[in-house]
Amino acid sequence: MDWGAFEKAWHDSGCRILSDLAAACPGERLYGAAFHLFYMDGVKILPPALAANIEAAVHEDYEYSTRFTPPEWRWDVLDATSDAMSPWYLSLTEEYLAPAATETERDAAMNALEAAHDTAMANVCKAITTTARRGDIHGSLPPGFVVVILEGQRGDEEAGLIRKSVDPQLLPTVPELAEYLRQLEET
Repeated sequence: MDWGAFEKAWHDSGCRILSDLAAACPGERLYGAAFHLFYMDGVKILPPALAANIEAAVHEDYEYSTRFTPPEWRWDVLDATSDAMSPWYLSLTEEYLAPAATETERDAAMNALEAAHDTAMANVCKAITTTARRGDIHGSLPPGFVVVILEGQRGDEEAGLIRKSVDPQLLPTVPELAEYLRQLEET
């Protein structure tokens, strides 16, 4: 797999979709986007969902906030990005998972694919965030706009995925995310 080309394809697709979304919602404050719903079994890997949210859609009740809960966001799944990336995931399945004949080989293949995919998606998050903060996605995106991996299904791994997907020097520019990360690491 050419991971550089994979990352570029995700970056370009994600930037295009976020630009279209921002343009379609003038006056809305799109504060962030996230990758979630990572799925892989011993037979296939699917594209994660790209989600986006606006400030007006954040709900806070009884000390619970939807700010970093992509399944509860206004756009929890932007299908166009997953659809565009499907051929890449078919290639990943064929390269990593299809050749595995035994359970041990499948486990090793899944572990290798998960690690490589997590790294690539973290790089995509950083690249899209950088592009957005340069103003090259849409002029309405705020200076603190961030793209991050928010994969609550991975439990204890979520904090590490957040740290991996957001440049350390950018984390303080998104205080709500820094606080969310601190809370995750304390539990």
